[in-house]
Amino acid sequence: MVSQVQTLRAGTAERDLEAELEAIEERPRLSLDPSQVLDQVRGLVVQAQLLGRDDLCHRTRLVEADLLGRMGDVPAAARILHDVHTWAVTHQDPWVLVLSSLRLSLFFGQVGDYAAALEHAVLAMESVDVLVPAASTQLRFRCMMALANAYGDMGDFAAARERYADAERLSAEIPEPLAHLRLLNNLAFTELQSGDVAAAAQTVTRILAHATRHDLVIDEAIRETIARISLSTGHAAQAIEILLPIVRKADSERYDEVDSGAACLVTLAAAYRAAGDLDRAETALRRCRQLCADRGLVSVDVEAQREQAEVLAAGGRFEEALAAYKEFYAASMQLNTVQRDARARVLQAMYETGEARRLGEQARELSLRDPLTGLYNRRFVDAELPLLFRRAAESGTMLSLAVVDLDHFKRINDTCSHEAGDQVLQRVAELLDARAQTLAGSFAARLGGEEFLLVMPGTGEDEAMTRMRALCQSIREHDWRPVTGAVPVTASVGVSSFRDGHGTETDLLREADALLYRSKADGRDRVTGSAGAAGYRCP
Repeated sequence: MVSQVQTLRAGTAERDLEAELEAIEERPRLSLDPSQVLDQVRGLVVQAQLLGRDDLCHRTRLVEADLLGRMGDVPAAARILHDVHTWAVTHQDPWVLVLSSLRLSLFFGQVGDYAAALEHAVLAMESVDVLVPAASTQLRFRCMMALANAYGDMGDFAAARERYADAERLSAEIPEPLAHLRLLNNLAFTELQSGDVAAAAQTVTRILAHATRHDLVIDEAIRETIARISLSTGHAAQAIEILLPIVRKADSERYDEVDSGAACLVTLAAAYRAAGDLDRAETALRRCRQLCADRGLVSVDVEAQREQAEVLAAGGRFEEALAAYKEFYAASMQLNTVQRDARARVLQAMYETGEARRLGEQARELSLRDPLTGLYNRRFVDAELPLLFRRAAESGTMLSLAVVDLDHFKRINDTCSHEAGDQVLQRVAELLDARAQTLAGSFAARLGGEEFLLVMPGTGEDEAMTRMRALCQSIREHDWRPVTGAVPVTASVGVSSFRDGHGTETDLLREADALLYRSKADGRDRVTGSAGAAGYRCP
């Protein structure tokens, strides 16, 4: 009896420990204050050891390593990460393997070993897909973000953008708005890395709108990104104003990321140089390089060496500038060589699993398509429309929807045949898809039966109404005689537009549907717009 009671108590203790650990793991990293959480985490390590749960012990140590790294103890963090990952590989523990790979990807990215960061991000992404029970959306989001960040740091910007888009779809399922804020920051930084300053600036607009809407604090990493973009657009004074409050705490024990203080100092030095204040630029670089030496920040130190050469040249000290540039060039070439070799290893591993991944992507694409028309289906709409709506709200751009329904479609099926009805649906789908192809980011979908949807990002109501009247006309004037004989084919349309930042994507879709039925009630073969716009019969 005593043994049974002890077993029950041990089981309860394990469940409580696992629940407490999962609550910490699921929280956004930067919402954890190291000074407040570190003792709690170390207590969980002891509990796991007493219970004989090595897996929970190692998962908790990963959190400890992250907290130590953020407090500046990079060597201790590195040792823990290495030990835990080695244990996970040896014991083939799937959960610890995912989490250790994820943490190592982040760590290597911060200290500048981008190839190792990519290697571990790929491993985390491959491992998270096969977890049993299935991984949470938060964990899958973090793995996808790590992969996007790693691709961006390695200069594969197309792959990075694709992964950021995947991560954004996942973030729509996460109630914590901080996750989406971090995604936007990393996307803005990557766009700047790629040289697309306009896209980076547009993403900053989305960052500020999202932070304002959810009352979020703009942390130092995001401020540094904004400062870099300001500097790239010629606003050096604005960049300095943004960065000064951050660099004042660069030597403190608590900061958001291991590399954030040093990265801010490089950007501040560049801003001072652009403003003509070379003395302050050199001071910032001295502080930066000391931080890099203390924390092993290889890539940031390479950036600092490049900026040091620029500052010396700006001051007319050309011999010193040449020597500094040679130092930068040698360090940069060494870093690039390491990255190329490791990237080759990663690409080989990705090639070996590529066929399975392609088959999975093909299956996913098929699951999002309507088999009859080839258009996207309702499942795709439910996943994609919230993202487009949020982007429009954050960037202050327009978004219009058009719900299209064929008039008296039952008559075609009954009078001609169901085969004829299918041919009509396929041809209308082609006409809709052709309209979608003329607008960036637009897509057409079949909602079900004879009802379709056209989503038009960046399009206001007037333009959407014009486009839909042209669609209505092309449907009515198409030569349907080989398919339907004397039975005409027309469509009714309802158009709704996002405006003033109010409502949701569900409201927008519901309004378009209601306006469609107004078109039906007013005589069909017409377009009715939102905001009380009158119906227009197709010419």
